[in-house]
Amino acid sequence: MECRFPSVQAMNAFRIKRKKDIDHPRIIRTVSCFLLILGALLIICATTGAQLFTLKHVLIFSLCSIPLCVLYAYCIEKLGSGLGGMLSGAMPGKLGLREKLGADLERARHSKRENRFEEALRIIDRVLVKDPDFPEALFLKGQIMWEGFKNPTEAADCFKKVMGVAEKTDTLHRWASSYHDQIKKGGK
Repeated sequence: MECRFPSVQAMNAFRIKRKKDIDHPRIIRTVSCFLLILGALLIICATTGAQLFTLKHVLIFSLCSIPLCVLYAYCIEKLGSGLGGMLSGAMPGKLGLREKLGADLERARHSKRENRFEEALRIIDRVLVKDPDFPEALFLKGQIMWEGFKNPTEAADCFKKVMGVAEKTDTLHRWASSYHDQIKKGGK
């Protein structure tokens, strides 16, 4: 039976996605709210014959409505996030420990790819101090120990621990099992 190790592309699928830098829906909500208010003001101006409510009034009210539109969009977003969190059972705005450790895990992956195994091991050990049962971190440590330090015993222990904490149907479990079997056979 041939041992197939995961490709870089397959392993990248496990990376934790980061939030987009620009919040387009908030901008769209703010602009649409402003345009709605401006339209209402222009209708009022037109229906009064521009005598009681002139274009000068429209301009003043429009400028005053800009901060209100921003506040409106922010409140709608927070309300939606809160309701969505309540319905899904998650706390809004709270990142889990593994999401917080995702950046460190990515730094360790990068160090490993650059063959800086000592640095990668230091980073991954700090991650594992905070979350000793983090399967992705344990898997990466196993790879570092096997590929970088040629330490089959510790690598096998890491892969065995991954198999203990990851579901048997999980791809990471299969990868760890494949590495563990290869190490036990004494292969490379």
